[in-house]
Amino acid sequence: MNVKAIIFDFDGVLANSFQYLYALNKMAMAESGIVLSESQYKNFFNDNVHAAFKDFIKDNNTYKKFSEIRQQNFDKYYLLVKLFSELAEFLNKVKEKYILTIASSGKQERVMDLLAADNLDQYFQIIIANSDHSKEQMINEIMKKLRLFPADLAFISDTCGDLILAKKLGLKAIGVGWGFQSLAKLKSIGPDFIA
Repeated sequence: MNVKAIIFDFDGVLANSFQYLYALNKMAMAESGIVLSESQYKNFFNDNVHAAFKDFIKDNNTYKKFSEIRQQNFDKYYLLVKLFSELAEFLNKVKEKYILTIASSGKQERVMDLLAADNLDQYFQIIIANSDHSKEQMINEIMKKLRLFPADLAFISDTCGDLILAKKLGLKAIGVGWGFQSLAKLKSIGPDFIA
């Protein structure tokens, strides 16, 4: 593998956030009059998660209400999130070999807060966390800033949607089985590697 840089998804890969984000989205859906099961939520990540939310809710006004409730309560739920305990040890092992970056649909502030709390922000050359930009836009921005080509990068994620995108863009797609989607689900889309 001739990879020069790694792009990490954040939630479910570096941060143990599934239960808190599911609780947030379940609450925001309930406040909008919709029941959301855990399996339904996990299936949102089979492809583009933002499109999946819109398709699931269907009605634009209800989607707007859901989004506002979710946004208003995000920090309250996310303050409970912790990084995976093995992260510091892992980053120490890979920091010399690869340029490390993050592309997350979360909030930049929260991602930075979590990493800084454990003094791990120093390991990452680029951190992009923004729910207004697609992962494709983030990946392209990282490639442009690093002056690298798709074949120079690996994207590590816990969701099928991200891995499908990585393959489409020509990046190495690496799935991790401790996040939002099961190993069987991740294997079904044929990533280059599974951890």
